[in-house]
Amino acid sequence: MRSRLNLALVVAAGALALVLTVVRQSPEGVVSIELNTQEVRAAPGEPQAPRHDLSALKIFNLTLLRIKDRYVDPARVDPKKMLYAALDSVQFNIPEVLVEPDPLHSKVRVTVNDKPETFDTDDVDSPWRLAGKLKKVFRFIEINMNAGADLAKVEYAAVNGMLSTLDPHSILMDPEQARDMDVSTSGKFGGLGIVIRMIERKLTVVKPMKDTPAWRKGIKSGDHIVRINQEPTENLTSNEAVDRMRGDPRTGVTLYIERKGIDGLMRFDLIRDVIRVSQVEHKLLDKGVGYIRVKQFSKGIASDVADAMREMSTKGASSWVLDLRGNPGGLLEEAVQLSDLFVDNGTIVTTVSGRDREARRAEHGFGDTTSSLAVLVSAGSASASEIVAGALKNLDRAAIVGTRTFGKGSVQELYDNDDHSKLKLTIAQYLTPGDRSIQNLGIVPDILLQRMYVPDKNDSPQDFVRLLAPTRTYGEKDLDAHLVSTYARDVDKPAFELPYLVDKKKPAAGAAPEVKPPDDDEATDDDEVIEDFEIRFAKQLVSNVSAPTRPKLVAGAGRLVQAARADEEKKLVAALQTVGVDWSAPPTAAGKPSLDVALVASSSGQVKAGEIVTLTTTVKNTGTEPAYRVLSRIQGDDPVFEDAELPIGKVAPGETRTYSTRLQVPRDALDRVDRLGLEVRELHNAAAHVTPAEIKIAAAPRPVFAYAWQLIDDGNGDGLVQRGEHYRLQVQIKNTGTGATQEATVLLRNATGDGVVLDKSRAELKDPLAPGDVREIEFPLATDATLKGNEMVVELMAYDSALDVQASDKLHFKLAPTVAAQPRSGEVSVRPSIAIRSGASEDASVVGYTARGAAFPVIAAYGAWTKVKLNAAGTKVGFVPSSTTSQATSTAGPERLQYSQTWNSTPPMIALNLAGLETSAPSYKLSGNVSAEQHVEDVYIFVSNQSSKIESRKVFYRSNRGGKDGKQLDFAADIPLWAGSNMVTVVARASSEVRSVKTMYVYREPPRTAQAP
Repeated sequence: MRSRLNLALVVAAGALALVLTVVRQSPEGVVSIELNTQEVRAAPGEPQAPRHDLSALKIFNLTLLRIKDRYVDPARVDPKKMLYAALDSVQFNIPEVLVEPDPLHSKVRVTVNDKPETFDTDDVDSPWRLAGKLKKVFRFIEINMNAGADLAKVEYAAVNGMLSTLDPHSILMDPEQARDMDVSTSGKFGGLGIVIRMIERKLTVVKPMKDTPAWRKGIKSGDHIVRINQEPTENLTSNEAVDRMRGDPRTGVTLYIERKGIDGLMRFDLIRDVIRVSQVEHKLLDKGVGYIRVKQFSKGIASDVADAMREMSTKGASSWVLDLRGNPGGLLEEAVQLSDLFVDNGTIVTTVSGRDREARRAEHGFGDTTSSLAVLVSAGSASASEIVAGALKNLDRAAIVGTRTFGKGSVQELYDNDDHSKLKLTIAQYLTPGDRSIQNLGIVPDILLQRMYVPDKNDSPQDFVRLLAPTRTYGEKDLDAHLVSTYARDVDKPAFELPYLVDKKKPAAGAAPEVKPPDDDEATDDDEVIEDFEIRFAKQLVSNVSAPTRPKLVAGAGRLVQAARADEEKKLVAALQTVGVDWSAPPTAAGKPSLDVALVASSSGQVKAGEIVTLTTTVKNTGTEPAYRVLSRIQGDDPVFEDAELPIGKVAPGETRTYSTRLQVPRDALDRVDRLGLEVRELHNAAAHVTPAEIKIAAAPRPVFAYAWQLIDDGNGDGLVQRGEHYRLQVQIKNTGTGATQEATVLLRNATGDGVVLDKSRAELKDPLAPGDVREIEFPLATDATLKGNEMVVELMAYDSALDVQASDKLHFKLAPTVAAQPRSGEVSVRPSIAIRSGASEDASVVGYTARGAAFPVIAAYGAWTKVKLNAAGTKVGFVPSSTTSQATSTAGPERLQYSQTWNSTPPMIALNLAGLETSAPSYKLSGNVSAEQHVEDVYIFVSNQSSKIESRKVFYRSNRGGKDGKQLDFAADIPLWAGSNMVTVVARASSEVRSVKTMYVYREPPRTAQAP
């Protein structure tokens, strides 16, 4: 079961993920596979930056220099490996590049648009020779690649590929990412002071923050923000809305708000102010327990915690719960200062780099060093959070409660570059007191809390059982190229383990769970502090065990854990009884039973995307003793099925018992074969013979979006763009695919900035668009005097959210001088095959071509152009050169309004020859054909395998440059496979903007003797 959570976004920066940073002044100052966002291309509609000199490798060389001077572990620097990784990142980002490394023979073959070149890598034995070799490769790539790439981002991709060989936290951030990092670590920004969330596709105010511009102007919880300045919010993401509202202090922004009970829109003119977002929540709980949650270690956190402690102390707080769950880290200095609030002696943390050591010792203890303290942690607690938890644990100050933390024991330093990019480089590791590293190990809690969930019923996919921890972990040790510390010792074990049932939130009968903002009188500073089981247990611990040291707290926790375990055991037995499972414990010790276990899927394992599949575990006890607490868990690499639990409970000798679970296959599921095994547990470790199941999923036929567009000029009528005019963008969407749409939407976004106003930006296709069907939509828009630059740019996107299909394009309309209208009437005949344009200019887009014998009613003349009606109603118009027209000899009736329409985008069609979706061979022969109405540019293929940690590896490229048929391209490839499920993605392009994607999974049987490639 995968739950989807709404993410509350403060009008601030994005989250700082798993980072421990040291910020210093420096004189020096780049699945489902997201192909549309990964490819590096110049952003249409933006002015071209000065051409980046790719072969100069300025950022790459500067990064190499910093690695040489500061990297934590010089032994990890492998120039040849770095070269291969840099080129692999480049080939992922540039479709026409294919890189085939041959480390065994110290060569790498680089193919660009089917032009190969082999480079010897035997001499790449130092960082500087790495740079020299990459310069030669880049010269070859730049000469042969397609035009239009953002070469700076190509270099960024190469740098990040190189850095990926060092560790997962050394990265180069592009200028936009660097800006977000600066905002995140500063803890303040220019903004309005509201928390927002997308609720039912409406940008909703969750709450205004006190003493901020929004709060002072009277914006309320539950308000819907309809427009930001003149831009509708209906097609903005939450992050985009945040970006629109954030800006420099003392600058203005206007919000148009829809409020319940108020007719029309309310206008709020606000002036941005410096907003400091506190990452600390606090609340005085009962029994004199002060609760403090730290979300992230940004600047000023330690001071905020000290203030919260002082406030709660005056109200009677006598013990503390510090909640670091889900805290990804932040600034090292803040972690040290926060730890210092609770200890007055000892080493808090030691940073080690080579032979250099720097110990930070406790100095003040000006918070509270004597009261009981519990620290809550989780797998999402990382870096700076682990410094605090590790210091308080290893200095014997606090009891640690929760789950094992992430395990990031390294320190990063930030370096600013002249192009506003930023390097984050690992320069040290940190050690907790006693010189103990938590790298890859994390902080082991003293009291391990394990969440369990049992539904009230078992008749839908939402009714899932969870008694065990997930099979897959997502910690530092699971990241590629993670560091290994010689100081790490995996010796800690929890003193106690406590499984518990999570609290259920039950919606009203017949209603789905709903996320809504709090009422005004509920929106207090601590309205998000909800006492869950973990907080309640920690509260009980510190309020019942009065001790300033960890050993005494842990010792005193024993009876609390024992009582809680007994209580949770009773709850679990009762909860499972409601779904027909006898979870009773054996009265006395007994012998081992023997079990035959089978997993069976409904519909003989043939499942279509979007359907519900029922999986049933059947357990027969063939032994002579009862089996108790039998639990089966599905094993596989499809997240739909992986870790699904089917509890059986007690099985008497000779008895057969079953349990079924229903799982929803997503509507956008791909073609695949899943082999599902079972992990079987029994209280006395009974032997089990397991019969697995196989499921074949058939993907739903998908739509493909072709589109045509035309800008209709409702101003002076010349079909060209000038400031101060109104227009209608007529869009026709055609489904050229094999399946109907399910939840299709067409969006129009302003990609120009100020000066363009969209009156409508979203159209939902409520009725399915069947294959071959066409739907027309109009988007009113306008320009005003604030339009800067020489063009208007809008982004058009059609997508189906249910089937994960989309097509998008940026439309460019150059500003042009006005062409005066001259009155003219009658009808004209037009020579055949004449381009009909959308405006009175050769630069205007082509909307179609005239047919033989065509005649059209005349609207007016515009310079050398005649504007004509293309249909009887006059809703379709076009411009033809007056020199190609003549007076019509008869009335231009409907039968003579003939022209062939031009489709601006017709994605290629991909036809694959599939010989099944499972094999035992190490490769898979995949062939097919790509066709398009206008042009086929190329085809390329990626393979991913999660279990083998193969991520989007490009394995094939074929260009159609110089092909016999520009509209057809046959291809055949041997696709390498790894054991398990391999996601194979075929991409075909008509141009850099127009492409089609077809993805399926090919299952390879695990090899018995040979290793996977």
